[in-house]
Amino acid sequence: MVTLAPKLAGVLVKTVAKTLKTMSNTNGKFKRSMRPVDVWALALGAIIGWGCFVLPGNAFLPKAGPLGTALGMLIGAFLIIVIALSYGYLIRKFPVSGGEFIYTKEAIGKRNAFVCGWGMILAYWSLIPLNATALALISRYLFPGIVQVGKLYEVAGWDVYAGEVALASAFIIIMALINIKGIKQAAWLQTAIALTLVGCICLITFLVLGKADWSNLAPGFPEGVSWWSGVFSIVAMAPWAFIGFDCIPQSAEEYNFDHKKSTKIMILAIFIAALLYIAMCTVTAAGLMPWQELLALGNNWETGYVVRNTFGLFGLIFLGIAMFCAVVSGMNAFYISTSRLMYAMADEGSLPAFFKQLSPKHGTPRNAILFVMVASLFAPWFGREILLWIVDMTSVGAAIVFAYTTASAAIMARKVGDKRQMWIGVLGCLFSLFFLSLLLIPGMPGYLSFQSRVILLVWILVGFAFYWIIRKNYGEIQRKRKLVRRYQ
Repeated sequence: MVTLAPKLAGVLVKTVAKTLKTMSNTNGKFKRSMRPVDVWALALGAIIGWGCFVLPGNAFLPKAGPLGTALGMLIGAFLIIVIALSYGYLIRKFPVSGGEFIYTKEAIGKRNAFVCGWGMILAYWSLIPLNATALALISRYLFPGIVQVGKLYEVAGWDVYAGEVALASAFIIIMALINIKGIKQAAWLQTAIALTLVGCICLITFLVLGKADWSNLAPGFPEGVSWWSGVFSIVAMAPWAFIGFDCIPQSAEEYNFDHKKSTKIMILAIFIAALLYIAMCTVTAAGLMPWQELLALGNNWETGYVVRNTFGLFGLIFLGIAMFCAVVSGMNAFYISTSRLMYAMADEGSLPAFFKQLSPKHGTPRNAILFVMVASLFAPWFGREILLWIVDMTSVGAAIVFAYTTASAAIMARKVGDKRQMWIGVLGCLFSLFFLSLLLIPGMPGYLSFQSRVILLVWILVGFAFYWIIRKNYGEIQRKRKLVRRYQ
């Protein structure tokens, strides 16, 4: 089976080469075809990933217990909503693609904007191959041995199989082609999948909890852990748990509705996401036996164990559908967001002009989408563990971006005398810096692993080198331009 690897690599190279040849250098225009429900689905689909179904038994319950997890998720959602208020304010002022990059440039300056955008690209892009490899992870849980064929090698303790690489690569290519076809098709897919995701989780929750013994939820916190320590261990995960609501600004040029609605859409997506996290954790804790006894069994997947032993294969199928929807919606959302961000950065001169070419037929940033696809196709070959190191590191990027955005909102609000929004921005910036401290200060709950810190340092050095190369062209473009352009 190992001989599949060269053939697989050859097929992928030919597919990528053929697709790249179709790219056009003609600029089009973005099409305004995204409805409010599409934007809500974009945010929710980006927030809820496979971790919602795996982490209740692996992280949430061991750290905080059922009550601690619920409180931590609600507090984390509140902090993120405060940050989201600044996003809504800035979307109304600058309804253009690029979001945080544009906000930072206008409020703080082009150099800081490049730092913000550089961190966003990696944070958004890395979640595409991570979600793609999660499909293989789902198959390991639900259908063991189906795609685990043709073992190639081992990377950091993770076995890489040709079958799993092929599955991840196929979905990376399919999602790219859907996004090239146009935002309307991608948005329709995102909405359908997000609604299916919510429906499946609600069905599983009602069925399992309807038969559950609620005394299984006691005690509310792990033994030997103070309540505040458990709660804030979950709060520390909020930037990771809720990253995705910030995808909304990236498609702002494609809304077919008043941008004032964006704030309510973000808040609704964050709140529903928090409830979905809590629901899956409660199902795991209460569904079959006392939650501490469940954890003591040492299952690889406690949520799946509870669902299967409660409703058999029928329940597991619905859980698998929900997980599949979460993975695909995440890939789709971050394809949309990454490509729009790269388009905006190219339009501002901080990335090559190649990335701001729009398809004349579909009005999508096709070159950026295809570049993201090609970059993503390399990732599955390195194994999931290395991708997890990258994603852990990108939580730093997300916290930095939150800080830049809220600071930008505070600066702009102060200039126009909007004291209420200014203080909301200041508070959001403090929350963002708090999240950053949890990741970078030794001994804090979310302190990065050594490998993640090394990758972060490499990414920073690459960013310095790239900025040195483009600085003259970037500065020249900024001297000639003002923001009064694409949306007027």
